[in-house]
Amino acid sequence: MKIYFFGDIHGNEYGLEACLEHIGQVKPDEIYCLGDLVGWLPFGDRTLSKMRSSGFPCVAGNHDLMVAGVFKDYPQQLDRIEATAFNAGLISTIPGAVEFLCGLPLFIEKDNFFVTHHSPFHLPFQGKAPTIECFDYLTEAALEACLVEWSYFPKPLIFSGHDHVPAIYELPGDLSAPPGLGDVVVHKLSADRGITIRLKPGARYWVKAGSLAMNRDSVPVANSVLYDTVEETITFFRLPFATGSLCRELESHFFGPTLPAIRKYIALLADCGS
Repeated sequence: MKIYFFGDIHGNEYGLEACLEHIGQVKPDEIYCLGDLVGWLPFGDRTLSKMRSSGFPCVAGNHDLMVAGVFKDYPQQLDRIEATAFNAGLISTIPGAVEFLCGLPLFIEKDNFFVTHHSPFHLPFQGKAPTIECFDYLTEAALEACLVEWSYFPKPLIFSGHDHVPAIYELPGDLSAPPGLGDVVVHKLSADRGITIRLKPGARYWVKAGSLAMNRDSVPVANSVLYDTVEETITFFRLPFATGSLCRELESHFFGPTLPAIRKYIALLADCGS
């Protein structure tokens, strides 16, 4: 079985189109979206509409929940707050959009893998509502704090997004002592190509799929992941998209360039020369 993952779309319709075209070529058996359909780029109405019509199972991202008004952002995240407010205005024109975002699950649990936007170890306790604190980034300190819990986690594979940096974290299964950061093997991608790794018996894997937009590794591509249950492999893809078209739309938009984070993204898109 081939299982496909992508997420952190953030209004990038061009990246989403490249991903959907790739899905048509790969023809996976199952497809999962890792959340953040909206937020950041001022085109969240487009990507939300496409994802609603796709029917793909999708978990809730922090931007989805902030745009829908489920919780507030950290007060120091001024760029993100402004982008959230703009996208909230956009989706308010789409009937049922807020209800759709509010109805997205925080996780999807399958026989041998777990799907969530950020981390299964930072989800709220059962019956509690999520907050922005559930979506802090996976720093070394955050990873170290959940290593013991990860070593006992019932699913050998975790698929998530959120951090916008594609990587595979591997925790060996033959450790004789409680795990430490030095035990974690990190598989990173080069700027211009993906990677394939073969899963090792007994090991655990946390797959951070990257993003279709606003990548923090400064590579303007759409990232996606394929899990092949027969070959027992994880493959990362670096999918090119119409960066020039997105760059021009953002440059000419009345709101997008007012945010420093989006101006930085425009510069990255422009530097790629498309």
